[in-house]
Amino acid sequence: MKNFSIFALVTFLMCSCSNNSSNSGNVSLKATAVTASGKTSMTARTTGTGSTVVVTDFKVNIGNIKLETDIEDAMHSTDPMHEDVKLMGPFLLDLLDTNKTLSQFITSIDAPNAKYEEIKFNFTKSLIAGDLEGKTFLIKGTINDKPFVIWSAEDIELEMDFLDPTKDFAVNDNSVALNIKIQLDALMAKITEFANQGMLLDTDGDGIIEITTGVDDNHSKIGHQLKDLLENETHLDDKD
Repeated sequence: MKNFSIFALVTFLMCSCSNNSSNSGNVSLKATAVTASGKTSMTARTTGTGSTVVVTDFKVNIGNIKLETDIEDAMHSTDPMHEDVKLMGPFLLDLLDTNKTLSQFITSIDAPNAKYEEIKFNFTKSLIAGDLEGKTFLIKGTINDKPFVIWSAEDIELEMDFLDPTKDFAVNDNSVALNIKIQLDALMAKITEFANQGMLLDTDGDGIIEITTGVDDNHSKIGHQLKDLLENETHLDDKD
């Protein structure tokens, strides 16, 4: 289980909802595929140093999500039933769907007033019929105009907290919006690096470069490296 530094960032926006205390507030979650430059993936999908990589699809399947209460918060010990807040999945996201906004809404929930220090969730295998079925994530595109696909059937466990511990988010009769941002350009740069080294080949001759954590096209090692990169490039932040 790894802490995230991702492709994924979290923006939280807090606003007062009422002067009357309800002992809870609304927490909403969304996810966005972005680049480190701050551009959206829709306007920065190609990298042209040597090989040209274009990403056209980026889908993930998120399992249950848990908001963990800060151990120093009073609710952590006084109200064990609400020590953590759980959101039941799965949540299938198509982060590059041209018919949807770039920031994909995941879910929202009323959470007890408390200070929260961490979000936990898994990328789990989708059980829904379609190209993501049996996979935890799926990336499609082209390398020098040749189709490629990257996927894994292995679960990915994520523990995401703010790099700055003073930026834990709090619910206090207010609304909190969290945005999990995935830095897509890091994956694209790594794919380009492998392509420039001549390591991404269609070894079975089916017309598609398959990069998985399995045995497809003999790219298992690279598949695991890209899966690990997806883990290590996701984190929460308070910047939009």
